[in-house]
Amino acid sequence: MSGAAKLSIGEFSRLTWLSPKALRLYERRGLLLPDLVDDYTGYRYYRPAQAERARTIALLRRVGMPLEQIGAVLDATGGQRHALIEAYRVEITRAHERAVALLDDLASAPADQQSPESMPTVRSRLVKPWAFISRTLRTTAADLPSHIERTAAALVQRAGASFDPGQPLIVVYHGEVSWESDGPIEVRVPIVDRAKADGIEPEGMEFFVDVPFGEVQFPTILRSFDAVRDAVAGDARRAWGSPRELYFDGDPFRCQVAQRYVET
Repeated sequence: MSGAAKLSIGEFSRLTWLSPKALRLYERRGLLLPDLVDDYTGYRYYRPAQAERARTIALLRRVGMPLEQIGAVLDATGGQRHALIEAYRVEITRAHERAVALLDDLASAPADQQSPESMPTVRSRLVKPWAFISRTLRTTAADLPSHIERTAAALVQRAGASFDPGQPLIVVYHGEVSWESDGPIEVRVPIVDRAKADGIEPEGMEFFVDVPFGEVQFPTILRSFDAVRDAVAGDARRAWGSPRELYFDGDPFRCQVAQRYVET
């Protein structure tokens, strides 16, 4: 078959081991466009040379990479493509480590998970003011970790030399985030230059809990949100602002869930 030959979607499907349904999905997402679409019949035709791109998409999907990230990888070249794939490798490795840690916790946990001994320990502290830059986005729980990591990386790059590693990365939940709900979240990166800030974290009190590494994922992290919410529910105080996650750099990183409050 010559390099100029055209393959029908069925022939291209057999060549790449991708179903016609998958090929149409990749076309709609702009990842793999047919070389020709017949105006009269609507039939799609591909070039044999497109098979390599199709197989790359299939391999990335096999390791669970979301389609939007696959698009970025396909458009990148050389070192940039390597960096994107390496970043995803780190992401799924951390997700696997969290899953293993969660299974270990569940295997060793007492039968009554709601016993007082099993609930997170809530503490309070005074938070000093610090400046931040931020970005707000909408996401469901399924895409939450990748959206947080990509958004934080972009903000750190924007901050440049003004990035403040002494303060945590904060994710503020302004709406409900679940498998179905894509409530807005705000990712805040600390900076030292207040003149460049999008906002200032004001001084105030907050309740917080340390989240076990295996529970830094939905829905197990909700136990920590419940704990700080219950702590604020006392007669002498009320919640102020939205609940948040705090991420501290390290290997492994540390996570806390916190809720600001005021005394009434």
